[in-house]
Amino acid sequence: MRTVTRTVLVAVAFLITTTATMAQTPTIPCAGAFGTCLGSCPAGQECQPDPTTTLCGCVTVTNTTLSTTTTTTSSVTTTTLAACCGFSPKPSALNFTTSIGAGNCGTLKTSTGVLLENLACGGLYTGGGSAGVPLPFQVPDMGSSVTGVASCSGTSLTLTNLTSTQTGSNRNCTSVGCLFGPPLPIPNSATTPISVCVINTVAADATGSTDCVTGASNLSLPLSSELFLTGDLFPNAPGIQTCPVCNQTCNAGTNSGGPCNTDADCPGAGAGSCAGSNKCHGGPNDGMACTPADSVVGTLGDFPTTHDCPPPTTLDIGGLPIAFALSTGTMTKTGQTLTGPVTAQQRVFCGFCRDIDAAGSLCFEGDPNKPPTAGCPRNNLCVSVGNPFNCCTGPGTGSCDQAAKPCTDSSQCTDGNGTWPNCQQHNAGAFGFGTAKTITETGAPAGDMTDGAGHASVLVSIFCVPPTFTASVDNSGDLPGPGAVALPGTAQLLP
Repeated sequence: MRTVTRTVLVAVAFLITTTATMAQTPTIPCAGAFGTCLGSCPAGQECQPDPTTTLCGCVTVTNTTLSTTTTTTSSVTTTTLAACCGFSPKPSALNFTTSIGAGNCGTLKTSTGVLLENLACGGLYTGGGSAGVPLPFQVPDMGSSVTGVASCSGTSLTLTNLTSTQTGSNRNCTSVGCLFGPPLPIPNSATTPISVCVINTVAADATGSTDCVTGASNLSLPLSSELFLTGDLFPNAPGIQTCPVCNQTCNAGTNSGGPCNTDADCPGAGAGSCAGSNKCHGGPNDGMACTPADSVVGTLGDFPTTHDCPPPTTLDIGGLPIAFALSTGTMTKTGQTLTGPVTAQQRVFCGFCRDIDAAGSLCFEGDPNKPPTAGCPRNNLCVSVGNPFNCCTGPGTGSCDQAAKPCTDSSQCTDGNGTWPNCQQHNAGAFGFGTAKTITETGAPAGDMTDGAGHASVLVSIFCVPPTFTASVDNSGDLPGPGAVALPGTAQLLP
């Protein structure tokens, strides 16, 4: 027991001695250079190199606690489509509104280049070389046609039709059935009873193109022109009232109760004789309130017209298909010499199949032969096979009942077993000049339309007018034959 006790006492004494020795170990001062600083420093200091000398020393260290604030910002990403012609993403439509023309936009020349006549801006010309109707006819102003912009490539816009729902009116849209311009008077001062009123409607959806920087445009807008053989609806009024008009009323004089725009239109009456609000004069809406759709141009009897005042339906003599192609460029059409089996016709601008060298009836294919008793080839006149026309296949039967057929060569005229073998127009030439060889109409582009404002422009067209198959109209107007028009107006891109 004494041995164990002695050992424990020795161990305790060793621990006490060792602890005392460690507590007395001296402090090593801070020394060295950058990267090798060693040694101790008083409380609150650290052994670090001096930034200016790189020698180590005791440096007081201050600990700073930084406060960090995180701010979250919400952002909206907007996708901007590339602009086209100054509009983003593109203009929606092109509007063209006709105006009253001034000056000349075309020429009519002979084969040697001799000028026969200047063609007026805003004037409509129709018929062959024997046309007896005074030309030109005045095209109404204020007629608006709006086409849509289907696509955009650079400065080129592809145009398409718009419906009345899209434009808000049946009077400015460009789809099948839309009206084209106000009613068009075709007065015939040489033979007043043969004067007609024309209602133009769109026969096929519009297509075309335009350049928004140059303003050059091309538009295909086939029309159906419905003809009303109205003559003069108000003989006591000055001029020829071919279409019903929308204006005031004379309260005295020889034209009492008739249309007027000023007191001078009421012969035999005094100041204030042209009075009252605008109302329809003539047609089924006679006496009803109306709004003029064009300006007072030409003679009193012609304007102002409006679709509020339609012509009498009982005077409708049928419609004509017009392949209306409009351009701001230059259009030229040259008369050709077309030869049939025997007979040739010179200076043909618009040929239709005709019977010259078969039975010699002089009839154009499609003539309904009114009254159906004699003359033009029709099934009801057939007696037997080939008698009296090649198109007859038996009594009262055959292939004679055809529609008018346009042609550019007699080889295209084979219907009815060659009943109408000649490709001709009514008479050679154009617009009352039998020697006319070349028709030229020159348009004018609108220029830069990227500002969205209206710009002056001229659209022109040269086209063919088919026969109406009303003998008095065809003989007086020399139809079928060519047609030409220059439409001055304003072109404007819409957002």
